[in-house]
Amino acid sequence: MRHPTLRLILTLALGWIAFLSLGLGLRQGLARPTVTVIIDRSYCAPAQWQPIAVNYAALYEQHRQGKVQINQVIYVSDLGPVVADAIPTPEDVSRLSTFGRFNPTQMDQARQAQPDAEVFSCNVSQ
Repeated sequence: MRHPTLRLILTLALGWIAFLSLGLGLRQGLARPTVTVIIDRSYCAPAQWQPIAVNYAALYEQHRQGKVQINQVIYVSDLGPVVADAIPTPEDVSRLSTFGRFNPTQMDQARQAQPDAEVFSCNVSQ
C-alpha cells in the first residue's frame, strides 16, 4: 500500500493536469476567428469611401461583440504598407484621408503577405 501523502500528491497532480487540459481544450474550441484588415489609402471620392467605412464598421462591431478578432490593420498607399499601432474605430476609418494614386504592386504585395485579409478599397474587388 502506498504512502497516503504520495497518493494525495498524485491525486492533486492528476487533477491539475486534467483541469489545465480542459481549459486549453475549451480555449481552442471556443477561439474566435482572427482577421487582418488591409485598408487602401489611395485617393477615393467621399461618395465611394462611405460604403467602405460602413463595411468596416460592420466588421468592427463583430470585433467589439467578440465574434471575430481583428488582429491588425494595415494601411496601404503608394508609399508602402504601414501597420496601425491600434485597431482603428469606425469613426477613425470614416475620417481617414485618402491620397495619391493606386499602386497595384503595393496592394498585391500586401495581399500576398496576408492572403486571408479583409480588403477595404475603392480600387480593387473584395
